[in-house]
Amino acid sequence: MGIFSSLFSIFKRENSYDENAIKDAALQLFAPVSGATVALEDVPDLVISEKIVGDGIAITPENDRLIAPCSGIISRIIASNNAFAVKTDSGVEVYVTCGIGANAFTGIGFKALVSLGDRVEAGDEVIEVNFKEASKVLESTVTSMIVIRSSAKIAKVISPFSRVEAGKPCSFVFTEDN
Repeated sequence: MGIFSSLFSIFKRENSYDENAIKDAALQLFAPVSGATVALEDVPDLVISEKIVGDGIAITPENDRLIAPCSGIISRIIASNNAFAVKTDSGVEVYVTCGIGANAFTGIGFKALVSLGDRVEAGDEVIEVNFKEASKVLESTVTSMIVIRSSAKIAKVISPFSRVEAGKPCSFVFTEDN
């Protein structure tokens, strides 16, 4: 089966995927939070909606913990504790950010549970969120998971689900080598 027929077969069933269709994926990512997915183009942040730094998925969060979408090293934690990145052993960097719209956001409602340089496994808790507090200063609490374009030869990120569950597969990364 060719890569294009494999990719299209992913969309056979909502919230399900064909394991054979993703066997060529370089990396499987897990949802950092549970919720309904949002098209990146609909995220009210130009950098994310225009896919300036990379491709990925956005989620309307339903739980109060952001978890690591893959195993690797915490390569970034934003001072406001609302965003982090994990760099995999293969060099792919995945950036997770929660919240949009506060230029002077100070991290109200966010608590980092890890430190820069820590090793995490997929599913480990990274950030605790108090959405009642954070919602007071943010335009949106949409959570985005972006595969950083410059971190590897990323060809495509496929996210076939309309709803995701934290810690469950949600996206598949294909590199130019696939």
